[in-house]
Amino acid sequence: MKFLNKMKIKIKLSLLLILSSCATIDTNNIAPGYVEAFSSIKQIILGYEENIKPEIISNIPYASMLVKIGRGPTALMILEKINEDEYTWVSSDGVYLVIKNGKIIKTFGLSNNLQEKLTTFKTWKRDSIHAKDFISYYSFNQPELNNLKVNSSFYFQEIERVELIFGQKDLKLIEEYIESDEVGWFATNKYWIDRDDYVWKSVQYVSPRLPAFYIEVTKKPR
Repeated sequence: MKFLNKMKIKIKLSLLLILSSCATIDTNNIAPGYVEAFSSIKQIILGYEENIKPEIISNIPYASMLVKIGRGPTALMILEKINEDEYTWVSSDGVYLVIKNGKIIKTFGLSNNLQEKLTTFKTWKRDSIHAKDFISYYSFNQPELNNLKVNSSFYFQEIERVELIFGQKDLKLIEEYIESDEVGWFATNKYWIDRDDYVWKSVQYVSPRLPAFYIEVTKKPR
């Protein structure tokens, strides 16, 4: 419990420091919807609001998702760019998540960042991943740790009716069990995907030093 409290404090301090540095951003060069989204995110991170209203998300002309780290506040992230099959999402406080196939492969702006993730995972197809073993290599900074070997296996669970911010969807639940004996790291990631293998919602652990990331896509990239 003490570890979680300390981690929560570190994350909040990190976010606040980044927010202060972002005060120099010239919002005149950003589209109005983007400015409104950024303003809302800042209020939420600083504790001025408890929830992000669906109306705010609907009025933003960008792909977006809700992200929560551990027991922290929920923030809105907006799609900044697409590089082939890698999607970079950004929040107003300078936190970036790079996502590929619905899985976080890089982070920026946190107290401990995943700098690179090399993995043998390629697809969500059942016959390719169910009950099979995969190997990934994680590299971190603050502190630096390169090529941490992580074993993982995927298991298909039942289809669930999932409540999302804009309604319900029937989604397949896939659980990923990850472990690294080197640092004693064990966790379970969860992914809710549709028939097209798109991940709408997930719970992901990306570092042994950070709590879980709770992600819900609110506007799917076109």
